[in-house]
Amino acid sequence: MQADVKAAAIENFQENRDGFVVELGKLSEGQTGGRCVPQIQTYLRKIFYTLSMWTLIREGSEKEGNCFEERCNNLMVLIEEISDSVRVILSTNADLMTTIEDPVLMKLFGMLSMQVGSLTLHGLSDEDTEAVESAKMVEREQRRWELKLFEEDDERRNYLRMIWARLYYKVHDCPCRQCCDFYLPTEEPTPSPPLPDLPEEEYYSSTTSSSSEED
Repeated sequence: MQADVKAAAIENFQENRDGFVVELGKLSEGQTGGRCVPQIQTYLRKIFYTLSMWTLIREGSEKEGNCFEERCNNLMVLIEEISDSVRVILSTNADLMTTIEDPVLMKLFGMLSMQVGSLTLHGLSDEDTEAVESAKMVEREQRRWELKLFEEDDERRNYLRMIWARLYYKVHDCPCRQCCDFYLPTEEPTPSPPLPDLPEEEYYSSTTSSSSEED
């Protein structure tokens, strides 16, 4: 990576990351900003390529922890999978704006938002306050999944559990505060609301079967 490109990427890292968090957060609330499915997929590809660039920005520099690049690579894989399989149920509200109605997809965007938000170049301190808050959100979400009984999972919740298990990523022997469990919740988090009933739950099984066929 050229020195000027690297310097600019580091300088703009937090601004770009926080921008992704905001947009993913909106998608998690069903707000597409007027985007249709291909445009949502294009935006996810933008995040993918930015993560790819971020894997290079610490080369030759002192690193605060050794998990950053691995976290980026892990997110890239999952973002690509979600982008490829995304299927949005769109509706038009009173303001003629398209919205996401699929609660599973909305939950996926929320998961991505907090995980992208927890990425930081300052893993050995609490200097990056936005990343610290996202890391705390990640740990609360992890605790929620730990409290949910496997036997009560329906097809959709089982799918979300599997995705979250892959998103919740820590590196053995990494000294950063996230991998060393500095941000574990001190009290039990508020439970997530249950997923509403959907008429086409077969989508999730078809997603799984199509993935198997590709393999």
